[in-house]
Amino acid sequence: MTAPHPPRAKPPHASANEIRARILQVAEERFRRIGHLKTSMADIAAELDMSPANLYRFFPARQAISDAICHRAVKEIADIAFAIALMDMPAALKIERLLTAVHRYNRARFFNDRRMHDMIIAASRTNTVILAVHLDRMEKLFEYIIRQGIEAGEVEAGEVEGACPAQAARALNGSFAIFLDPALIEHCLRYDPDSDVTLRERLRIVLPALLPAVLTSTLPR
Repeated sequence: MTAPHPPRAKPPHASANEIRARILQVAEERFRRIGHLKTSMADIAAELDMSPANLYRFFPARQAISDAICHRAVKEIADIAFAIALMDMPAALKIERLLTAVHRYNRARFFNDRRMHDMIIAASRTNTVILAVHLDRMEKLFEYIIRQGIEAGEVEAGEVEGACPAQAARALNGSFAIFLDPALIEHCLRYDPDSDVTLRERLRIVLPALLPAVLTSTLPR
C-alpha cells in the first residue's frame, strides 16, 4: 500500500503592503522600458500574473500608480539632501554641496532615465502636491543648515534675514528653485548647458547676501 503524500504547504500570503510594493516595482520597471503612456493597467496586471480587477483593489487607476512612484522618486532626492545636511562641515559648504548634488541628480535622470523623468513631470502636473512637498522639504533642510550655522558661530543670528532663519531658507529655496525642481531641469539645461558654473556663480552672489557672516571662502573656487 502506497503511503499517502504529505499535504502541500500553502504558499505564504503576502501582506497588502507587500503586494502594493510589488505592483510599484513592476510598474516602475515597465515605465522605464516602455514609457508610462504606453503602459495600461492591464499590462501591469499581466506582468504581475494578476487579474486587472485585483490590481484595481490596490490602485484605482494608472495615475495613482504614477503618483506613488513619483513620490518615491522625489523622496530619493530628499534623502541625498538630508545626508548632506547632516555632514560635519560649514553651513555654506553644506548648502553648496546640497544644491550641486540635487541638481546633478536631476540632470542625470533627465539624460540617462528620460522615461522616468517624463513620468515624474506628467504626474506632477496632475498632482501638484508632489513637487510642492519636495520643495518644502528642501526649504526645511536649508533652515536646519542655517540654524546649525548659527549654533556653530558661523552665522550671526541678527544678520540672517531679520534674525529669521526660516525667511532666509525660503529666499534661498526660491533663488535656487531652477536647480532643485525636477520639473525645471529641462528649461535649465536648454538655456544654460553649463549650469554647474552658473550654480557656483549664483552661490557666490546669493549666499553672502542672505548670510553675510558666512565666510564665502569656505566655498570651493
